[in-house]
Amino acid sequence: MKKIVFVILIMLVIPYLHSYNVSGGSNDKILELINGVSEEELYHYDKTIQDFGPHPTGSEECNAVGEFIYNEFIRYGLNTTYHEWRMKGLEGKNVIATIPGETNFTVILSAHYDSVDVSPGADDDGSGTSCLLMAAKVLSNHTFRHTIKLIAFSGEENGLYGSSVYAREAYMKGEKILADIQLDGVGHAVSREGGSTIRLSTNGESTWITDMAQNMIDNYGNHIGLKILRQRDFAGSDHQSFLNYGYEGVFFLEYEFNPYYHSPQDTIEHVNMSYLAKVCKLAIATLSGVADKDVNIFTRIVKPERGAIYFGDRKIMELNSYHTIVFGRIRVGVEITSGEKIRRVDFYFDGEYRGTDEENPYEYEYGNIAFFKHNIRAVAHGETNEDGNEVEMTVFNIIPRYWLS
Repeated sequence: MKKIVFVILIMLVIPYLHSYNVSGGSNDKILELINGVSEEELYHYDKTIQDFGPHPTGSEECNAVGEFIYNEFIRYGLNTTYHEWRMKGLEGKNVIATIPGETNFTVILSAHYDSVDVSPGADDDGSGTSCLLMAAKVLSNHTFRHTIKLIAFSGEENGLYGSSVYAREAYMKGEKILADIQLDGVGHAVSREGGSTIRLSTNGESTWITDMAQNMIDNYGNHIGLKILRQRDFAGSDHQSFLNYGYEGVFFLEYEFNPYYHSPQDTIEHVNMSYLAKVCKLAIATLSGVADKDVNIFTRIVKPERGAIYFGDRKIMELNSYHTIVFGRIRVGVEITSGEKIRRVDFYFDGEYRGTDEENPYEYEYGNIAFFKHNIRAVAHGETNEDGNEVEMTVFNIIPRYWLS
């Protein structure tokens, strides 16, 4: 009888022990990161940024904010660099802190530190930049499987200039960026609903990042205090620069519209620090989850290149943008990094299946009669996993494939 009672007690206790190890154990890195987020320090960061006054890209004030961010990254012992850029007659600097990982994959947490010329930018985007600095502090004492880059972009208010140049250079170098998590306007909340909801905006290929964020809420919801509202991609912040070059990303945005946006009244009095801390916790937890995840298949469309004009399968000109233009047939080439055997790659045109290649190098030739913008997508299927990549291009093809020899 005693043995039966003992077995029953063990069966009742085990689920609680398991729950403790998943989301509350002393060795739980994510919980430690979440608990490291401080409202007081977020207030200090945001107040400091606001007090520089309006800081549009190219101004002395913007340079001073960039220097403040740089020095904070250095203070936390991170490898920190400036990334200088020029675009359409404007110059600026992105500020990058790196936490080296064990693989050649990279995960980015980003925000923009410039403001419009009339606003001190406490919410847009002092709130996101404050989260970036908070992340630097709490992440600095930890290691991760993949490299983490914390990037403060400038030129966002001018048209995503700083991130556009950075994403293009990363693409041209073949950098393997798993995800960009962008924080832009994440501190304004006035209602109970607003203070407990965050919008996550992304495209179809990137929904797994939102899934990762939801997983963090499922496991650490009591420590975060947010729910997610999923939204289709809104190209209003720096994550879009990465999407444009075929990378994947998500945009964190406050649930309630800030009526002081882009105005002199975008001050810290209208930033809800409790809400900002919640968003910061979720962003850091999501970043950590991505930075330690297994990468079974990583698929990239490498031909035609983004930012080029093609005549058939021959590149005839490079463009200073992400746009791809093809005259004639489209020959698509796919590059795959995989830890498992690839069974096939399926190719789609505007969502319609067109064909399959089962041998490396994975290629497919589209002969559709087509004009103007179209979407090309390739999906690699392994033994147990799959991964896709897509590119939007402008096509001018009047010759169907079966006429070609």
